[in-house]
Amino acid sequence: MTDSPFAPLGRYDTRGQKCTYSPGDIPANDCQANATWHILWNATTADASLACDPHMAQARARFVFVDTHRLSPDCGMPNAAWGFHNKRCYYLDDTAEAAVIAGAAHDGHVKETAR
Repeated sequence: MTDSPFAPLGRYDTRGQKCTYSPGDIPANDCQANATWHILWNATTADASLACDPHMAQARARFVFVDTHRLSPDCGMPNAAWGFHNKRCYYLDDTAEAAVIAGAAHDGHVKETAR
């Protein structure tokens, strides 16, 4: 455990977070559905986005991504870590545990296996 001068912020409420699908990246085309999925596009750059169920189905059918999991309260926390083994984000205040999870990350893009 490290001594941080910053207080833990607590869990982040994901209610109201919207799907980030937006054809042409134009505000008028933004999906207004609530997000239910968290998608990691690139582990090296930590590019991620949120999707509703229909747009997650489209992403699965069309695109390559590193990993995905259901949206959870920790997904929106500052400095949350992506947990590949448990399929969720973690908010860690233990640097040793964070290093173990970070070590599970792999570079580049990997097509998700069928469920």
